Amino acid sequence: MTLEPASPAHGVPPAGSPSLLWSINARAVLDIVARLAPVARPEIRRASGLSKTAVAQTLAELERRGIVVVAGHDSDRRGPVATLYALDERYRVAAAVDVGHHRVRAVLVGTTGEVLARADAPAEHSSAAATAAEVAAVIERCCATAGLALADLAGAVVGVAATVTASGALLLADGLADEGRGLPEALAAALPFAVTLENDTNLAAIAEQRVGAARELSDFVLLSVGASVGAGIVIGGRVHRGTRGAAGEVNYLPGRDDVVDGTLGSASVAADAAEEGLPSTLSARDVFERARTGDAAALRVVDRTAARLARVIATLGLVLDPEAVILGGAIGGNGDLLTGPVADRLADAFPHAGVAVLTATAGEDAVLDGAASLAAQLARSAAFDAATAV
Repeated sequence: MTLEPASPAHGVPPAGSPSLLWSINARAVLDIVARLAPVARPEIRRASGLSKTAVAQTLAELERRGIVVVAGHDSDRRGPVATLYALDERYRVAAAVDVGHHRVRAVLVGTTGEVLARADAPAEHSSAAATAAEVAAVIERCCATAGLALADLAGAVVGVAATVTASGALLLADGLADEGRGLPEALAAALPFAVTLENDTNLAAIAEQRVGAARELSDFVLLSVGASVGAGIVIGGRVHRGTRGAAGEVNYLPGRDDVVDGTLGSASVAADAAEEGLPSTLSARDVFERARTGDAAALRVVDRTAARLARVIATLGLVLDPEAVILGGAIGGNGDLLTGPVADRLADAFPHAGVAVLTATAGEDAVLDGAASLAAQLARSAAFDAATAV
């Protein structure tokens, strides 16, 4: 077998044992196939700098190992019909999970990120063990749909409404039993693979970056407002988690009279609605729907919500100086009612903040989609490591 290093432009060292050189070449080819698939050998040669023989032999071995598959043929180009190559979606598979207050949802993603199965169930947060068992159950249902076993998975990314420390512990997890204590250990006991925990707002920010309002942004903040408020901070295109994982916990910013204000979200909407004399049975969603019909009391609630948001956004704008703050979550996602009033408040009261206000567009599955993006990276990394092992 002909062995040669990939082009120096790819940062590949020019010398090494034959087996190491094959592994380097194979990873370079896999990177190109992942990026350009379906792709033919000439494109792989041009992108890698490898010779025709090296590309052919590397592809043959990767096919033998099962990670590269024939994805069709291109008869439109000049010359012989070209074979097209892609990655085997199921070579390595990982799970993504959104542990919400009311439901636990999961998907399986393969080597290229394609969703292979979905499942969801009511959340069970009576104890850490109960939550972990529900997570394991929805992943098992996904595996049954995809014809896999739990042991076949490379790992899982699990989104939680909590601060995730650098060591993987959970803090400020009001919606989980015992504020999340013991959940990492319970998940490790319930699942036969490694679990990566991630803050749900950070995952939603990743989804906005991939398919939502932040596609063209390098520095932005996703301000998610629902049952509470949290911020996913992206700086230089990367999620900023902070030293202890607590970056973005804006729910603890000082409020009126320098009192810590933890009420922004559904609690503040309910309190404002009560002050306006609206029925106590109305949810935050109901209040915003009433505002859309022109209900004066509901519109005043919206205005007060906008004022609270403007104060938080002004702080974020002045401290972080992002390109934009994106409003998301069950409440913040009402951009048609909030974006204009928030921008007006900022212009009047906080003109130096100078930050654009946008509405999240990644949708209600943003947390799960963000987790799926990280799970796909996990699956692909595991696949490449296995397929290029010497």
